[in-house]
Amino acid sequence: MINSLSLPGYQLVDSEEQNDDIHFQLEAPTPIACEECGVQGEFVRFGKRDVPYRDLPIHGKRVTLWVVRRRYICRACKTTFRPQLPEMVDGFRMTLRLHEYVEKESFNHPYTFVAAQTGLDEKTVRDIFNARAEFLGRWHRFETPSILGIDELYLNKRYRCILTNIEERTLLDLLATRRQDVVTNYLMKLKDRQKVEIVSMDMWNPYRTAVKTALPQARIVVDKFHVVRMANDALEKVRKGLRTDLKPAQSRTLKGDRKILLKRAHEVSDREWLIMETWTGAFPQLLAAYEHKERFYGIWDATTRPEAEAALDDWIAAIPEGQKEVWSDLVRAVGNWREELMTYFEADIPVTNAYTESINRLAKDKNREGRGYSFEVMRARMLYTTKHKKKAPTAKISPFYKKTIGYGMLDFAEELNYGVDLSTI
Repeated sequence: MINSLSLPGYQLVDSEEQNDDIHFQLEAPTPIACEECGVQGEFVRFGKRDVPYRDLPIHGKRVTLWVVRRRYICRACKTTFRPQLPEMVDGFRMTLRLHEYVEKESFNHPYTFVAAQTGLDEKTVRDIFNARAEFLGRWHRFETPSILGIDELYLNKRYRCILTNIEERTLLDLLATRRQDVVTNYLMKLKDRQKVEIVSMDMWNPYRTAVKTALPQARIVVDKFHVVRMANDALEKVRKGLRTDLKPAQSRTLKGDRKILLKRAHEVSDREWLIMETWTGAFPQLLAAYEHKERFYGIWDATTRPEAEAALDDWIAAIPEGQKEVWSDLVRAVGNWREELMTYFEADIPVTNAYTESINRLAKDKNREGRGYSFEVMRARMLYTTKHKKKAPTAKISPFYKKTIGYGMLDFAEELNYGVDLSTI
């Protein structure tokens, strides 16, 4: 039986099996020397007691190890000591293997589930999780990206900040708030922050200020999907404005209008075009708004910045008559963020926050799976339970290089960690 427990050095004294639990009484290994002075053979027994330690379940039953812990007195240094127990974690009164098991499972399952499975208190499971998350937070260091994505995430009734490596399509971190000072402080602490060349974001001014403060060398690109979404919002205002003045029979004519009008022109089927022609013939202002929305999307078909600048100016000048108020929010936004919008056309590759948005949605899904968890728990689960994207250096380095050249050369052989791989979340 002691062999099945795989605890070398311990002696099995007794065992008892109950409905949901198995109890083992074990004699702890005898120490070799005094733990205070190191002298061997000069200590004698000085009392004992059974101390319970939890272990991994066996056959679905919780396991408790009752270890006979003896106390010794050393005749050489006159001190009393209780020897350290191998394979045990005294702080949590459990075996090392159970501690490692709880560390792993607490990231994948609710605390209550792990506690019921192992016979531990829920608070113990939570404490083990928190200690492990804190350790991983200190140990994990992600490579600073050349193209950084910044977006917000609405989680647990608050806006958070999410940061991604757009080139590698990985998650870097989640911040508890999107406040400017918090984001600035985080970016200032980035390793090799001068490596960041481009930052993609939505039109949130605190982000822009934070990037200009911490990453002055980086070019800011506004995510085009956030901008074109505002064109859809303007079209929606026109559509809803029309519907308020329509009679029931006329409203029925516009059935399904929203779904079709939000489509791009090249996505509309022949049947849907016929339906749209019926609407737009009766409501010319709706046709004008749809065409103006499509012209705005068309700006991003430009291949150079001058071409895009001209297309944007033409679009502003061609706002349909009577609709200036409807399009005013979008016109104001492109005016305030024009430089960051046009930088999109200067980048060597198209830069968007599409992958950041994908992680955003996945984070919300994970949050729904674990209702009631704090932000810190959700952050740890996102960052540390999923496979990271790592790359080994391409250059081959001699294992004898450090011995012949100097110190620190083995650093080049370390894997580069780019963050949480989007495809595995």
